[in-house]
Amino acid sequence: MNFKEAKKYILSRLETELSPSLYYHGIHHTLDVYEASIKLAELENLSQEEKIIINTATLYHDAGFMFQYANNEDLAVNLVKEVLPSFGYNKKAVTTIAKIILTTKLTAHPITLLEKIMSDADYDYLGRDDVKLIAASLHKELHDYGASFTDEEWNTFQLKFLNKHQYYTPSAIALRREKKWAYMRYLKSLKL
Repeated sequence: MNFKEAKKYILSRLETELSPSLYYHGIHHTLDVYEASIKLAELENLSQEEKIIINTATLYHDAGFMFQYANNEDLAVNLVKEVLPSFGYNKKAVTTIAKIILTTKLTAHPITLLEKIMSDADYDYLGRDDVKLIAASLHKELHDYGASFTDEEWNTFQLKFLNKHQYYTPSAIALRREKKWAYMRYLKSLKL
């Protein structure tokens, strides 16, 4: 697997083909999730091959946004199946990466360790100090793509999501859960 070239290829495309109105799902988000996956993969003691698989999945997970907003995960999977074999990824690796990407759908539930790392990396920001800033970028993006919320509705929406959300890996739980809970308390305080 030529990870270096697969990474170069997708980052080049994301940089030029993602809409500038993707305030949340821009290339900065992909790179953020990628960095989180590197950290979690190390903490969860993945093998070198598993690290390549999860890091590839994080780099390609939002590639479908180059084509459309809704159901973008399926389009990312199509792209993975189309391009990764040319970078030396075998059928098993491509299938695994596709399954990992599909667990980023809102309704999906990760099962394997790699899927759990993907989910934890994708929502890493929920347990960080920059959560308010990143949540605001998502709010703005959703507004521009047709989902308008008042500030009160947005805070309620976030709380509902945060109540359902969970970190899966021991590493993400240790690193992020406390600050996620702090953010939830902050959102609840706005309703008083």
